[in-house]
Amino acid sequence: MQVHRLFLDEKDLKIISILSKDCRESFMSIASAIGMTSKSVKARVDRMIITGVIEKFVLKVNPVALGYGIGCMLIVREHTANIDDIINRLNLVGDVSIHSKCMGGISTFCLAIKEGQEDKIRLLLDSLKPASVRVMFTSKLSPSSSSSTTTLTPTSSIARKKHELTETDLRIIKCLISNPRMEMNDIARETSISGRTVNRRLTKLKDENVLKFFILCNPVHTVGYIQFALIINTLDRSSYHQIVGRIYDQLGENILFQLPVTDPDNVINFLLFSQDIFAADGILKKVESFDGVKRVELFVLTDTTSYDEWVLREIDKKLNIPSTGHTDELGPLLEISS
Repeated sequence: MQVHRLFLDEKDLKIISILSKDCRESFMSIASAIGMTSKSVKARVDRMIITGVIEKFVLKVNPVALGYGIGCMLIVREHTANIDDIINRLNLVGDVSIHSKCMGGISTFCLAIKEGQEDKIRLLLDSLKPASVRVMFTSKLSPSSSSSTTTLTPTSSIARKKHELTETDLRIIKCLISNPRMEMNDIARETSISGRTVNRRLTKLKDENVLKFFILCNPVHTVGYIQFALIINTLDRSSYHQIVGRIYDQLGENILFQLPVTDPDNVINFLLFSQDIFAADGILKKVESFDGVKRVELFVLTDTTSYDEWVLREIDKKLNIPSTGHTDELGPLLEISS
């Protein structure tokens, strides 16, 4: 059966914006925020899922909580390279969290790398040929250098600590990866943990920026609007939160979401939408004028993929569950001369 393409209206965009900030928001909460009934909100969400506008509900785990210490973002010109081959080679260095395809044969990758693997980063440039790395940002990850809007307020002493996930946390997270909108009672039943404990731990994990819930919208199906990414390189770390605050203040209506937790702390990565490329260009120029901004790249998105396998693998390790996945050998990458 052929599915008709859905032309998004203002209400649809408001729903998308709310779910992009937290895809666990209830229909009742969304309805209250935008002046609709919960039944109408649910109908719109269901319609956007059926027509492919909402492609996936996503849970992202802060890599720091899983033992990762380096964040890396790459902007790659694909040339004739196979995307799967690029991703496989990147995964030899770290773990790809998000991959976005953009117009013009460009791809962006968010990569989390464990401490002690820094030397492998320099091997990336040669290993990805015939693809070429146009820009690569790397920095140390920290629990408090995250894209969550909670970081716009002063960080508490708790937020500065390295996250230590309990077995209860790991079981809750593993359950939610399969269904980020799973109800509390269902999580409790699935994990054999009390509903009160699930609620308490999940609230804490979100408040401390261990978990981020959002949605992926398929650019092919967001008819009437384009999706684009702004990759903002800041002059220094101290500019980060000031720039993020100005973007939320001045461009809030255009924001889908800020890509979470794997960004280096000198790079801000926002996904936005506009009615045409001219409006997007105006947003680019505005952000370029902000104090503390070194450079801004704009890419029109054609597809975004979020990867969960590495998170499940690390959770199973911590829970001492044998892995069933295949582990690639590192030989081909390590043979490359520096």
